[in-house]
Amino acid sequence: MIARRSVWVITLACASLHVAAADEPTAPVAAFRTDWGIQLGPITLTPGGFLEFTSLYRERNETADIGSSFAGIPFPNNNNYYIKEFRQTARNSRLSLLAQGPSDYKFKAEGYVETDFVSAGTTSNANESNSYTQRLRQVYLGWMRPDLGWAVLAGQAWSLVTPYKNGLVARQEDIPLVNDGQYYTGFNWARQTQFRVVKTFSPAVAVGLSLESAQNSLKGNVPTGATASNPGGAGLNSTASYSTDIAPDTILKLALDPGYGHYELYSLTRFLHDRAPNVPGVLSTETSHTTVAQSFGAGLILPLWGNWLELHATTLIGHGNGRYGSAQLSDSTYNTRNGSIAALREQQGLVGLIAHPSATFDVYAYGGLEQQTAAYGLIPADNSACGTNFANLGSLPSTAQCGGVGRVRQIAGGFTWKAYRGPLGYITLGPEIEYVKDTTYIASNGTSAETNNTMVYFTIRYYP
Repeated sequence: MIARRSVWVITLACASLHVAAADEPTAPVAAFRTDWGIQLGPITLTPGGFLEFTSLYRERNETADIGSSFAGIPFPNNNNYYIKEFRQTARNSRLSLLAQGPSDYKFKAEGYVETDFVSAGTTSNANESNSYTQRLRQVYLGWMRPDLGWAVLAGQAWSLVTPYKNGLVARQEDIPLVNDGQYYTGFNWARQTQFRVVKTFSPAVAVGLSLESAQNSLKGNVPTGATASNPGGAGLNSTASYSTDIAPDTILKLALDPGYGHYELYSLTRFLHDRAPNVPGVLSTETSHTTVAQSFGAGLILPLWGNWLELHATTLIGHGNGRYGSAQLSDSTYNTRNGSIAALREQQGLVGLIAHPSATFDVYAYGGLEQQTAAYGLIPADNSACGTNFANLGSLPSTAQCGGVGRVRQIAGGFTWKAYRGPLGYITLGPEIEYVKDTTYIASNGTSAETNNTMVYFTIRYYP
């Protein structure tokens, strides 16, 4: 009797989910719904996610899955520059679960977990079983006092650097319409462990402070005796390098929603740390150094023509902010005078136009830039090795041997069509085309080298 009753409960719950699917919002990229759920005692469980098929083509071979390497395009001195790349993948499919406590109290509590399959263990391959690891995207606890305007978040989530659609509410991030798993050049974001406090003063004003897990992306020659990173130890990837961080990245953001658009201003403060000789090569002069790197950012969503056309923009300018951009330029290098960390100056920006000609059809176009200034020996003597000189094909020189990429530009566009919407959920599909151009630092002889890539995506998503 108990087993039969359990079956009926599950059947009725599943039936209620399918009926509620007809109320799905029109946004074609919504991967999560909050208008229905499964009641489990006092807790409401709301599953979410989608199943995805993506076919992609790249003019230059990056040997990459769903996410492109915007700053890693091969140069003409590499055979991969002349090799096309075609892949099909379902690994961007996503699963999520939101657990919410009762809403009839002054405070609210929730837990959220979100995962996909876009990761690769050190033994993973695509030979037969495609046995890649499952990836943790987000997992966090939230505590809110809506009557007082306070919200606290602890766990892994989108960084507070990421732009939002309204206020500073978790799961309301303004993620571009995109098929590429790396998003777009100039889009500022991260997903990392953090402790965040947000105070909402009114529907129009919110302020947030977030202390987030740090990581310093270094490039350049390491001075003798310097330590700024180490291979992963217990519980970390031994094939990756982890920086010697002593304090969290600190983000302070102001969000304004005056009734016409959404606007953000924020600061990003980082503490880059190493230990190195103050006198190059003299180990007895070793000391610890901490460099404070400061950046400032802004973002907006501006309606241009009612609900038909929107302008989305984000920018981040300052020092040591490379890892917060999709192109993943470096954060810093070494000061060759005393071995301390030198934060690289960088500018990032993304502008997008999104049109909604109908409730089931969205058209989008984006343009982005990430650019940094070289320092302390990163400038190469010349960039001739990046060209078409095949005198030493066996070594296949890398991007770094071409002086290093200092500027990445991208334009992209596509459309998304909600091809089906009914009791079974909905299906979206659409193509996307991207063009990316990489430019090296300007060499001491005044030369620079460029490479480019064109990518075409076609994605189908099913939202149950």
